[in-house]
Amino acid sequence: MAVHKKNTFELYLCEKPSQGRDIAKALGVRQRSDGYFQGDGLFVSWCIGHLLEMIPPDGYDSRYKRWSLHDLPILPQEWKLEAKKSTRKQLTVIKKLLKQTHSVVIATDADREGETIAREVLEHLKFRGATRRLWLSALDPISIQRALNSIRNSQETLPLYHSGLARGRADWLIGMNLTRAYTILGNDRQVRSVGRVQTPTLALIVNRDREISHFKAQAYYEIAAFFQTKSQTSQHSTHSDNSALLETKWQFPTAIEQKTSLRHCFDKALALSVIERCQNQYGVVTTATTQRKKQPPPLLYNLSGLQQEASRRWGYGAQEVLNIAQSLYETHKLTTYPRSDCEYLPLSQLNDVSQIFQALCKNDPAICHLLAQADQKQRSRVWNDKKITAHHAIIPTQAATAGGTGKLNNKERHIYDLIRRRYIAQFFPDYEYDQSIILITIHADQFKASVRIPCVQGWKSVLGSTSAKSESGASNKKKTLAKENEQVLPVVTKGEQLLCDHLDLQDKLTTPPKHFTEGTLIKAMETIGSQVTDRVMKKILRETAGLGTQATRANIIQTLFQRQFIHKDKKLIKATPLGFALCDAVPDTIKDPLLTAQWEQQLDDIANNNGQDINGFLQQQINLLKTIITQIKQPEVKTGKGPASVQYKAGKPCPECGQPLEIRQAIRGSRVGQDYLGCSHFPQCRFYSWS
Repeated sequence: MAVHKKNTFELYLCEKPSQGRDIAKALGVRQRSDGYFQGDGLFVSWCIGHLLEMIPPDGYDSRYKRWSLHDLPILPQEWKLEAKKSTRKQLTVIKKLLKQTHSVVIATDADREGETIAREVLEHLKFRGATRRLWLSALDPISIQRALNSIRNSQETLPLYHSGLARGRADWLIGMNLTRAYTILGNDRQVRSVGRVQTPTLALIVNRDREISHFKAQAYYEIAAFFQTKSQTSQHSTHSDNSALLETKWQFPTAIEQKTSLRHCFDKALALSVIERCQNQYGVVTTATTQRKKQPPPLLYNLSGLQQEASRRWGYGAQEVLNIAQSLYETHKLTTYPRSDCEYLPLSQLNDVSQIFQALCKNDPAICHLLAQADQKQRSRVWNDKKITAHHAIIPTQAATAGGTGKLNNKERHIYDLIRRRYIAQFFPDYEYDQSIILITIHADQFKASVRIPCVQGWKSVLGSTSAKSESGASNKKKTLAKENEQVLPVVTKGEQLLCDHLDLQDKLTTPPKHFTEGTLIKAMETIGSQVTDRVMKKILRETAGLGTQATRANIIQTLFQRQFIHKDKKLIKATPLGFALCDAVPDTIKDPLLTAQWEQQLDDIANNNGQDINGFLQQQINLLKTIITQIKQPEVKTGKGPASVQYKAGKPCPECGQPLEIRQAIRGSRVGQDYLGCSHFPQCRFYSWS
């Protein structure tokens, strides 16, 4: 081994050994040692996930070995990390290498977790040399070389580390303290783990299960009206067969819907009155249109979208899909970085289309006929620089490997096929169909017939050929039959009068919401921000806010399974009695998905250097924690102050503007988590009172 002077090496610090091997190969660093590669002036080494972990409470003080409510909350004054026993040897290797290193290139995964994994090691080992950032979107040789040619200033990604610290410390504060508190209260030796994201996710499942168990079906009514038309009467002498008539559906009046928020007619008398006044009456055609409509290819997959589709098709679990996608990225080099939250591509990648197509064809000749039909010059809506986040969407790479897709197992082939077909679809024409609509009015009642006729398959010829074995033959047969029996609308003209031959009253029943699957749960976690109805929260929470991140949601669901808070019934996720009990025990502020989504939004703001401060974020968690622990220790004591002589109640008029008062929860300040009364006319009226 060549002898070098001290601090003459640059170290590439990767996240995993396999990543280290790929980067070392691209750098031409071939001399393998125990835990690293060495070349001319270069080291390439790796972490094995997190080499460090936050110390438990008894690491700060031995008295915390015994769980006691008296000691809560535990609030470290100085945060400490320690080496994980399982990977201590690799940390020692990196420590030795850093003593010979003048600069480090952080080459861990290009996300918040990867940034934290590397920087916490450098901080723990007190490295003070220069740092740069290698930002990898894929691990095939071409992508690695491209990233090596454009290494970033590490200051650009430093906020990701701050966000990672904030997340880890907030999770420790909530998890360590409240897990102890509710386990002690349970008094049955059963650990009741509480988590900043885990518990609100459990609450989503518990609430859905309760909605279903408490659901009572309600009868509602629809009306089918059948009209005679000229084109039909010329072909049929009688109308005993409904197929000889134009079938329409009565439209529930918009005015009633807006006034009552009802979407169905629950009043049988109202439905019967429609039939009585429209029977054998002439209606006027107020709309008769046929429009050619186009539908562009769906956007590319991000991780959540991939998990949802695989769950729907084959019942794959969220963690299972992440593991498969990670294998396609890391082991097979066939797809790009899997933990992406983006569904778009940068314009610069238009130059890669031809090479990606060539690789797809070499890896699987069976797909070549489809690629031959694609128009590589076509630019779909996915090519949009303004939509790119830290990563672009998950797509196939330019890697052409020996054996190609033949090396993939069945599940890997399923996921890879989803990814490549969604990419190929971008180079096919829009799906086109003719949308025909007829509206007929009798007095104030309106009847509608609508048909969609496929015209140009376009991109559907790419995605439609991917079948899911989990779909039952009966279901497919039913869909096919429905399509074959689809009504072809007759030719009518606006202003034409049609006789209503007869009307049928159809009895219907409302259906309960469906239990979550892993796919629909991921969707609910991801889109929680768009479901906000509370006016105050809507002003605070962005529609993109969600529970957890692309990288953490699968692990959160897995933890709930491991803690036996939820279980699977075939594809359906249901809460266990332990899950129900824990959810009932914790306060709303801990299980409220919207409040947790707001915290995740703040972590995102830290990561993007968007004005959020790590200390301010952690202080919110501490304030909340203190409030909850106080309530646990002294449940009979009501916190908050207010004039003893005045009693305000929800639903009563606001003393300042007369609008109803409503109960809210503080989401900021020293009283986070406490209930208070606020005016429903907020923000026009800002009256509030602590209960």
